[in-house]
Parts: sequence; structure tokens; C-alpha cells
Amino acid sequence: MIRTHIFDNPFPLLIQELFKKEYNYEGSLDNLHSLFETTLITPLDIDYHRHIHPWSNDRDSIFVKKFHSYVDNCPDFNETYYAFIQKHIKPLFPDETKLVVQKTPNIRFSFPDSAAIGCDPNDPENIIGLHCDSNFGHNENEMNFIVPVTRMYASNSIYYEPTIDSKKDPFEYENVVLNTYQFFEGYFNKLKHCNRINQTNKTRISFDIRVIPYNIYMDNLEFFQGTKFEIGKYYIVL
Repeated sequence: MIRTHIFDNPFPLLIQELFKKEYNYEGSLDNLHSLFETTLITPLDIDYHRHIHPWSNDRDSIFVKKFHSYVDNCPDFNETYYAFIQKHIKPLFPDETKLVVQKTPNIRFSFPDSAAIGCDPNDPENIIGLHCDSNFGHNENEMNFIVPVTRMYASNSIYYEPTIDSKKDPFEYENVVLNTYQFFEGYFNKLKHCNRINQTNKTRISFDIRVIPYNIYMDNLEFFQGTKFEIGKYYIVL
């Protein structure tokens, strides 16, 4: 299932506030890479963002770390995030009274000449991080929601196969195209998806959110017990 939904996006303002606080940055978020031309970012962190890294350390970005510190210390973000789930995600599950939701969304930064995720040794040439979420232990009942903080298009975005196990060449995959007033719903647990090198000259920032209906989670409780995907760890109930 692939759907796009319209909403009033509160997240760009919050992320703008984060970078103003941390770096006194007031420019456009899709030009965030301009910080690399300043002395505000260490040479080591600049160098990190000029390379594609393996899965194992693709979240060592200083920006990802700043985001998680922000979430841990800013009630406004979590209140906004939970309100978004209640207002926009819950209605997409009309038969459910509760949802199991990713506690903190993954934030993605796709800078020019780089990519938002790590690579896999088996990636085809010029394809970055080809996978489906079940490869990483995610339950097959998860749905994925992608929320843009900046516009997503062309090579700064995510590419995905049209149907499960389509056998299509990844270069024939469709890409997620979103303005900041839209969010995306897709079944990336089984649909293969990937990045490419961002050649748009614009930074893409977005959130990945995973959701499971509460009753289905409880019916599959044995799958989650003893893993990082337990409620209270990776997930919360809303």
C-alpha cells in the first residue's frame, strides 16, 4: 500500500529552532549543508558527511546526535509528535483504539553528494542501502510513514520497488516526491527501498515513523519479547 496524505506540518519550525539554538543557523533547512563552510562544524564531522558509511555507523552524524539530544530535552517536540500521531495517523486505522508507535522517529539527513542511510556490501553500483525493513528484524505488521521537513524529490529522496519482490532493477524504482505539506504511507517492511547519491544540491531532512495496530502487536507479543522492539524501548502506545 502506497498513499500520500495532506497535513499542516509543524516539524520544520521545530527543526529550524534546533539549528538556530545549536549553530545560530537561520537559513533555509534545505541549505543546511552550508554549515560545512563555517567553523561551527568540526573538520572530523565535515569529513564524515562527505562519505557513504556502512550500516553499522550511518547514524554517527553530529546532526543525528543533536536531534536526539534535542528530543530528550525538549517536551515541545514530543508533544508535537504525539499530537501528529493522534490527528493524522490514528484516523488511518479506523478500527483501532490504540497504536504502537515508534517512540522517537528516525531523522534522516541527505546532504548533497552524500546519502541519508548507510551502504550494504551487496548494493548494486550507485545504489545506497538497498533493503526492506524486515531484513533488520522489524515485524511484518509494521507500516511506514515518512514525514518531510524539507521537500523530497529526485535523488535526495527514497526510491522503492512498486510491488513486493518485483525483481525490478533498483534504477527503475519510483521515488518518494513530497512537499512539506504531505506525508507518505508505505509498506517498507517488505518493499525494497534505497537511496542514491544526492545530486540535487539541496539537503533533504525527513522523519521515518513505524506503526503497528496495538491488537496486532499483542497478538504477536512473543515476536517482540526480549528484543529492542518491546513497548517502552523502541515503541510506545498511543
